[in-house]
Amino acid sequence: MFSLGIGLTNDCNLTCVHCYRDRNRPHNLTLGDVKKVCESLEVDSIGFGTGENGLNPEYFDILEFLHSRPIKLTLASNGYTLSITPDAVLRYFSDVEFSVDFPDQKRQDQFRGEGNWKTVWDGVARCGRLGIRVSVLAVLMNLNYAELGDIAGLAASHGADFRVNVYQPMHTAEFMPSFDQYWHAFKDLFDRTEILSVTEPLVHTFLGLKNLHGVVCGGRSLRVTPDKLLKACVYWPDSDLTIDDLVEKKEAVFQSLLFKQPHTIPGFCLGCQHVSDCGGGCAARRRLRGQFSSPDEYCPIFQGKPVKLQGRFSSAAKPLRTGSICTTIVRGHGQ
Repeated sequence: MFSLGIGLTNDCNLTCVHCYRDRNRPHNLTLGDVKKVCESLEVDSIGFGTGENGLNPEYFDILEFLHSRPIKLTLASNGYTLSITPDAVLRYFSDVEFSVDFPDQKRQDQFRGEGNWKTVWDGVARCGRLGIRVSVLAVLMNLNYAELGDIAGLAASHGADFRVNVYQPMHTAEFMPSFDQYWHAFKDLFDRTEILSVTEPLVHTFLGLKNLHGVVCGGRSLRVTPDKLLKACVYWPDSDLTIDDLVEKKEAVFQSLLFKQPHTIPGFCLGCQHVSDCGGGCAARRRLRGQFSSPDEYCPIFQGKPVKLQGRFSSAAKPLRTGSICTTIVRGHGQ
């Protein structure tokens, strides 16, 4: 069984400056595209992301098709897509996520758009009434690295889990956290929450966890972008494979060079005791930074700055996004 990440569109009602989506021209997958993908692989779950999926002209038709199949669905949104999705259709999703990068209304609305704070929390409350599991999703940046615990607490107060993705420099490095900010963020977050899942390679490794490398990125997961390209990671900057290649090659697509590239080990790492766990860190970040042959810049060993993390693990059931690439999911205390 395979886990898919699909971006039905790169269109959005907001223009967040830290977003990784292609803003040059709109692309939309069709119902036919989605059918091709689902008929080429045995799909267990699909997570919708990238743009605001409700802006795809065939959004509702695609949901009806997927709902007719044994596929679990999740959705990440700034709140807009949830707001236009009727209750009956919203229940098709196993869990949903709302993007929140700051713990207060003023900065959230300044950063994402006026009224977004209200849209998000109205949506969270609505999902709670419908019995749909909710997470809050934040991007770890140099602007909010010291406040992730606050956002996690805010999420918990609304009955929601909290997921963190580290900022990726798809268009600019302006919002990248420094080495110290990156590790401060996770230390503080784990002090104030319980861990549900960690697939951010270096964080996973320095928590003392094992056997991550090769399991997630390009393993049994596939990303389909709005312009019909296939990727092992949504942050990978290029691709030479399309949906038509998937139709032709099916599972063999995972043996292609494109899906093997993220598993390239930097020479520096070959003798490291952690290499089988972290694999050199986030390959997409290394590629985006023009440092693909070097270890992840957040690696404590590479930087000569020792780091030790500690965390408590939650016994709560894990959300579907647990298997997503390079992400961290926690829940606030007392939730």
